[in-house]
Amino acid sequence: MRRDFATIRNAKRTESLLLCDPGRLSLPENAVHVWVLNDALIEHACAALAHTLSADELQRACAYKREKDRVRFIARRSILRSLIGRYLNCRGESLRFRVAPFGKLALQQPDGARLAFNVSQTDGTALLAFAWDCHVGVDVERLIGGMDVKGIGRDVFSSIEEAALDAARPDLATAFFSTWSRKESLLKALGTGLSGEPKSYTTGNDSQLGVGRWTASYKGAAITGWTCLDLVLSPEFRGSLAVSLDCARVSLNLFSLPT
Repeated sequence: MRRDFATIRNAKRTESLLLCDPGRLSLPENAVHVWVLNDALIEHACAALAHTLSADELQRACAYKREKDRVRFIARRSILRSLIGRYLNCRGESLRFRVAPFGKLALQQPDGARLAFNVSQTDGTALLAFAWDCHVGVDVERLIGGMDVKGIGRDVFSSIEEAALDAARPDLATAFFSTWSRKESLLKALGTGLSGEPKSYTTGNDSQLGVGRWTASYKGAAITGWTCLDLVLSPEFRGSLAVSLDCARVSLNLFSLPT
């Protein structure tokens, strides 16, 4: 029984290494790299990274009314470009993105022939996940204290998930965000997002797989050959990963830049 297959490491990179050394990141087969971007640690890199964005990305950045949102978008998208470039051994600014059906960001061919990636962000942090030849989805949610979550997931959670939430009192909010994160990561990996059939899918704990592991099913039929994992980020955030690789080796990388 495989219980603990996720590792955590710090990844401290200088801006010159980040931007000018493509191909330095090795991503083994059947492995998933998840990068955690803490906004407090990356926002100061915004000016140095902005030149790697495309014209349409810069236009999107300028559309943000709040400077904080503009800076975060530039930093997150630039780091995404750099990491992809280093996996594919090319310069990040040369990449061209497209928006797949249901809004999922993807690479234009031929760049995206094998590399799968997904992005999730919330106030304060973002997750970037990468793997080869698979479908991958990641999600991060920030816990909101005092929030009345009853009924919010009515159009998203299956009847089994709703029953599990009812049994989770008094810690309903934590259970809600954990379940929501799982469902989001699964549906993003499948490519539909919440626009698909969210209530037809069920996520749940599986004690045989170990703490932090979960399973998924579609209309009662188990989804097999996948690795589904809760990501331990901090008491403030809940994260989740779903990838169509069996027993994938997952590493959680804490991304930071020098001050």
